[in-house]
Amino acid sequence: MAEETQPDKEEKVVVVAKRPADVQRIKLEKLMKNPSKPVFIPEKREGKLPKVFNPPEFVRNIWGSSAGAGSGDFHVYRSVRRREYARQKFINEMAEQEKLDEEYHVKMKEHEKAAELRTAKKRNKRRVDRSSGTCPIKQRQKCLGGINYI
Repeated sequence: MAEETQPDKEEKVVVVAKRPADVQRIKLEKLMKNPSKPVFIPEKREGKLPKVFNPPEFVRNIWGSSAGAGSGDFHVYRSVRRREYARQKFINEMAEQEKLDEEYHVKMKEHEKAAELRTAKKRNKRRVDRSSGTCPIKQRQKCLGGINYI
């Protein structure tokens, strides 16, 4: 009586995945064992830039290459210079990207305005054709709103 076996519990079988497809199959089987259990789907994270590409806007200590530097300060100078160049490159790339985005939005507004003008012109032409009855006989039904008077 001290040792009872439970037939309801399944024995855990260790499955070794040999291929990526096996890993995917195992994960899907695990998910589908309990379909009522909610699945955590992570939100897409915003791209966080490394510190080199996200430096402060204002750098107070810009060094010259030989201004009173000792032998050990060259490596510090080199890293400061590298970060400063990376900062300038990042700022220039962001400015270029903003410029391209602005040009794109201006171009899209111009295209939308031109398309609206074309649509309005065609709409007015159809309205005039309907009212004056100058539609060709083949298109009269379409011009008169689906009513055939012939």
